[in-house]
Amino acid sequence: MANRPRLQADTATRRKPPARKPSAGAKPHRSVIPAEEASRPDRRAEILRSAEILVAQHGYHAVSVRDIAAHAGVPFALVGYYFGKKNELLKTMFEHRKPYITERMTRMREVDTSRDNPQAVEDIVRAWAEPVVALRADEDGESFSVLVARTMWEPGEEASAIQQEYYDPLATLFIDVMCKALPGTKRDTVVWGYEFALGALLMLVADRRVERLSKHGATWGDPKQCERLIRFLTEGFLSMAKK
Repeated sequence: MANRPRLQADTATRRKPPARKPSAGAKPHRSVIPAEEASRPDRRAEILRSAEILVAQHGYHAVSVRDIAAHAGVPFALVGYYFGKKNELLKTMFEHRKPYITERMTRMREVDTSRDNPQAVEDIVRAWAEPVVALRADEDGESFSVLVARTMWEPGEEASAIQQEYYDPLATLFIDVMCKALPGTKRDTVVWGYEFALGALLMLVADRRVERLSKHGATWGDPKQCERLIRFLTEGFLSMAKK
């Protein structure tokens, strides 16, 4: 009994100190890169490409980091080294494709929305839609186009964060310039028009059902349908503005 206080004291001295909380400005944790991979910068692109393909096919929550590593043929730790956590990898996928969003916004800002331009509505729709169809027509952009559609349709904090950061500014700009091109039209009317247009655009670039419904007479993602889509959406906005 006399030794108990000392035993308790010895036990206390062996206790681990409490873990330090990371500071607000701390950088995200990155795994240690294997030495044999240090000279393989192409691995980063392989991981990003595999992530696009798998998440587009199965959805964000159905794909694990191990799945992505296996598809890319890289060690599991390498994904963490380059991208950190899974949600950081998702964000990097969209950051990597941000130039096509910037192009759309730049083109929309350049549209003459004055009464002197009777083609203003069509010009806005064209500036907004053409880069998306062009990206889908590129072999490297097919999976990303489907990924965008999934991100718009699937619920979840991760998808919502991507929408707000990358696509809400684009949507707001579209609505702003379309309101200028259609003076007197209520903003909520233009917002609904945008939602209708977005659905049509996403179905063009990401939906395979058109092949089944057409008995394989049509091809999903067909870039030749872009002009039809632009005319269709232009007339839709003009019709809504008359009501």
